[in-house]
Amino acid sequence: MAMALTRSFLEGHEESLIWADFQATAPGGSTSEAAFASARFDLNYDYEWDDSQGAAHGYRVDHVQVTVEVERTIMWSVKKDRSDALLQHEQGHYDIVALLGRDLYNELSGWDSGTKPKRFRKESDLKDEVSRTLRRYKKLALDFAGSSSAVGAYDKKTKHGRDAKAQELWTAALVAARTNGTRVVKALGGL
Repeated sequence: MAMALTRSFLEGHEESLIWADFQATAPGGSTSEAAFASARFDLNYDYEWDDSQGAAHGYRVDHVQVTVEVERTIMWSVKKDRSDALLQHEQGHYDIVALLGRDLYNELSGWDSGTKPKRFRKESDLKDEVSRTLRRYKKLALDFAGSSSAVGAYDKKTKHGRDAKAQELWTAALVAARTNGTRVVKALGGL
């Protein structure tokens, strides 16, 4: 056993940002940005040997825990530039990360369901596959939502929320992903 976790859960993935969440001081000097939102997800999991599947026995993931966290202490906004549209745009950054956290949870939890559950002959194989999966989701979060040092597709396509038509499309896709349970990568495909 890895950590002897007692339950699976997904939490922190349904936050609505407010301006009070932006606790850091806006950077001085010339910046074209009016705000910066940040979120992250973390994973804990347990595993155990399972021989209940007959010939398909092996190690299986058990008790998946994904926590999404709004990183308020590094989020900032320029007070004079605050608007409903800007807050909605910053919410999109959070939503991308939160929905990817949800999708990670669903994928790993899904390994134990279906007619052919995922089993691994060696502990190291299971750990390697979980690590690869986590890295893939973290990369997607960076590619889509960006970071303090990298501009993601969301800001590129919406021009940091200044392209109202593109922003409307991204917002609708994120709402649909949340409402319908659609994987966020699928919902954002083609944008």
